Amino acid sequence: MQAQNIGDIRIDRVVDMEGPFADLHFLIPDAPPDLIDRNADWLKPLFIAPDDKVLMSFHSILIRTPRKTILVDACVGNDKQRPERPEWHQRRGPWLDNLRALGVHPHDIDVVTCTHLHADHVGWNTILQDGRWVPTFPNARYVLARREYEYWQRETERAQRETTGQPVNHGSWDDSVLPVMEAGQVDLVDSDFELETGVWMEPAEGHTPGNIIINVEQSGRNAVVMGDILHTAAQLTDPRLSSRFCTDPVQSAACRCALVDRYAETDTRILTAHFPTPTVGRIERHGEGFLFNTDLA
Repeated sequence: MQAQNIGDIRIDRVVDMEGPFADLHFLIPDAPPDLIDRNADWLKPLFIAPDDKVLMSFHSILIRTPRKTILVDACVGNDKQRPERPEWHQRRGPWLDNLRALGVHPHDIDVVTCTHLHADHVGWNTILQDGRWVPTFPNARYVLARREYEYWQRETERAQRETTGQPVNHGSWDDSVLPVMEAGQVDLVDSDFELETGVWMEPAEGHTPGNIIINVEQSGRNAVVMGDILHTAAQLTDPRLSSRFCTDPVQSAACRCALVDRYAETDTRILTAHFPTPTVGRIERHGEGFLFNTDLA
């Protein structure tokens, strides 16, 4: 992704991993059988591979203002125990090198926020150091939506009481969330919190109970970091289609429909958590649905 400039705010992408993820109907269970065929003219080969696997990127969004460096979403991380996801398990990926290639080091990050607390959005919150999980960004405040944090705290406590043996969120609460809280670096805030002048959180619930998006606006230009509101551009063909990972598929669909309608046919730059290269684009109306135009990339 080419850097996007919103006034004097710069937006970059930091890639953790990218490639074919899964069959569309695994990711979007209610997708019509012929969805890809009917939209192949714009979905292939950018968003859907020749074998009909969904192409996905797992990346962070880096927002640099004149005063602060803000990291949105922390991807999969390294050294995490994720046996149910072999591609994530004990991973040794290049994310830190990719961050440094942008001229940013972990100690330069002022704010870390997560659109939600799924395992593939919190992994780089921590690194393994001398057998302990410690914050990756020693000078950062980890600014998290209180509603999201408290939901997963309750879910973790419930799982511990039930002793099912199944870790919540692949165990990411214990290795990627709790350590930064114990380090005293977490600020729990309302879901409409302003992170910086021109950069603010907005509630967008449904994918998870405390899910947020991040708005960036300056000098008459704007962008929105949408996290998992859209997992794949194929959902734009019918925004009512929720992923199998949505906590509340009905609420997620309503939120997605409202946001897609809000941004369609505008100059708003859309950045999601999983669209593959070139990642950034605009939403346009297309027949009875929408498509993703990447001419901004």
